Amino acid sequence: MHPFVFLQLGQDIVQTALSLFSEKGYEATSVDEIARKSGMVKASFYKYFKSKEELMLSTIALVQEDMERELEKLYLNSELSPREKLIQFYVICLERVYQNKMHLLFFSVTLVKSTDKEISQARDKLEITISNRCMDLMIKLYGGEWSDYYYDIIFVIKSMIVGYVRLADPEFFASESQMLAKFFMSITDILVQGMNNPDSHHEIMWKPSMQDNAEPVKPWNRWLEVTSIIQSMHSAIDTLDLHEAVKDDYYSILEKLQAEMSGAVTETAHVKALLFFLGQVTELQDLCEKLRITLKP
Repeated sequence: MHPFVFLQLGQDIVQTALSLFSEKGYEATSVDEIARKSGMVKASFYKYFKSKEELMLSTIALVQEDMERELEKLYLNSELSPREKLIQFYVICLERVYQNKMHLLFFSVTLVKSTDKEISQARDKLEITISNRCMDLMIKLYGGEWSDYYYDIIFVIKSMIVGYVRLADPEFFASESQMLAKFFMSITDILVQGMNNPDSHHEIMWKPSMQDNAEPVKPWNRWLEVTSIIQSMHSAIDTLDLHEAVKDDYYSILEKLQAEMSGAVTETAHVKALLFFLGQVTELQDLCEKLRITLKP
């Protein structure tokens, strides 16, 4: 096989996997499904990747290379002001998250399995790289006096980007990216101004110690684990052989559980009651137990 054809087929598998991981979650997607959607038999898949884990590492590497290439061009563009550079940074993030389904890298990989350690480290490195580049642009625009709060602001903006991409209509997305980036710029201005308010005191949620070679902060890891487990529970409910109305009830309970855990205190009686109810379903028992362990302080 010609090297170019081999490379192209490998990239096609990566794109197919990205789509499936985004839709179903990493754990719930099998090699059989990836191969079938890619138009090949399972044995052919292993000509390109040794395992699903190696495939995920390839997707992260592909996204990392793409992001770094785009950000390098942005940094070298001397015609843009610091404000314009930050807006274009948001455009790049919006478009790359949408194009590559990058949010699956942050929400679909469970961190607690030792077999996923290499994946989680690669994913964390990508997330930290993006955050640090954004941090650098913010310092150039707003100064370094309030830099301790910038990671909190980055977390808010990043969550908004991911949230929008999950709900975006693909027919309108391309035309909206510039407008959305300017909107996120306005939100950033408001947040920075709020941090500068001498009458307000703000607790720092995300410590400014996220360097390229540092371990990611624990609250971020915990949040990723919870989000991944919730997604796996949703996928498990999808597969249940139940009437749609009953499934809708389980989805509703899962939404209530997620909403309850968004508060400052997650180990509430309400959370325990919801987990107990969901845990009565055999297919959800292990996931409920995993969530209980994750939520312990």
